[in-house]
Amino acid sequence: MAKVTVDSAFVEDVLIGNSGAWGLKTSEPHSKKNQDTGKWDTTGRTFRTVKVSRDSGIQLERFAKGDRITFEGREVTEAKKAADGSKTFYDLVVWADRVEAAGGARAAAPVDSWGSEEPF
Repeated sequence: MAKVTVDSAFVEDVLIGNSGAWGLKTSEPHSKKNQDTGKWDTTGRTFRTVKVSRDSGIQLERFAKGDRITFEGREVTEAKKAADGSKTFYDLVVWADRVEAAGGARAAAPVDSWGSEEPF
């Protein structure tokens, strides 16, 4: 397990249960400057599920798909079996101590799932 801080990730989905939102599916884009065009190209993404404990006081309901957020917490890999038990799936999870809207110019940049004008 590792302590991580992510300065800029996009909310892909808000995970809702009987007691409200318990997690966020996120993607963190990785960019590289294109030498030919001078623009930034997204070359990959890291997908994480951000979870919070019930007593954390963090209200995940305030976020929506497409929001840019920053978070920090303890990162772990969680294994889950398929319903039929035939496969195991792995999820990169951050048990967050802090989740906030990302601020500044980056937060105002247009949301693009793979390409962008700004480095992230």
